Amino acid sequence: MTASRGQANLPALAVALLLVGASVGVAVALAGGAFAAANTDAQDTRLVSSLAERLVAADGPLSVRANVLSRDAVENASGGLCPGAADCQLRLDGETVAARGDPKRGETVRRIVLVADTERRTLDAALSGKDAVTLPRRTANATVRLDPPTGTRVTTVRANDRVVLHDPGGLDGRYDLALSRYDTVTLALDANRDLGPRALTVGYRVETTSKAVLEVTVDA
Repeated sequence: MTASRGQANLPALAVALLLVGASVGVAVALAGGAFAAANTDAQDTRLVSSLAERLVAADGPLSVRANVLSRDAVENASGGLCPGAADCQLRLDGETVAARGDPKRGETVRRIVLVADTERRTLDAALSGKDAVTLPRRTANATVRLDPPTGTRVTTVRANDRVVLHDPGGLDGRYDLALSRYDTVTLALDANRDLGPRALTVGYRVETTSKAVLEVTVDA
């Protein structure tokens, strides 16, 4: 009787063992898939964060300074900015500006940035009396051309109170100046007589900025 009951329980035991083995197999497979997905997500997160940081850095390939992108650089961006062999996409205010591959399942980082447009302008200063000219605010660089009349000698050029050019023998020709973009700069000239018109020409860049959202997606 006992032997018969034991034999009758053998099929049930076999089924139970089969179910346990199958459950373990499914659990291991699910855990492996989750682990692989976690590894992939972590890699994508690391790569996309690193790329976004590089793009908005002061010395980034698209930047004019930290968190300010050059419009010209953005318009000429390419998929070569993507890290390694990863698929990636760069979008500015929803418009794709550079891409490689098809990063549909990657990680995305968004950054608020400024986009700078620059325009070159020239100022022909008609100097008289004080021999000074004020440039627009945020002018960071300027090119000065001095052409003093015969018998007139310009010895010094100051940007506000700072001497940026000096030659006791006289300044004549083209000079590049680095200025403070945080100040309104007045260029003042020291000369032995009034310079009059067309003695000074100043070329400079005017910058305007607009806010935008930079969206970076990477799928490794």
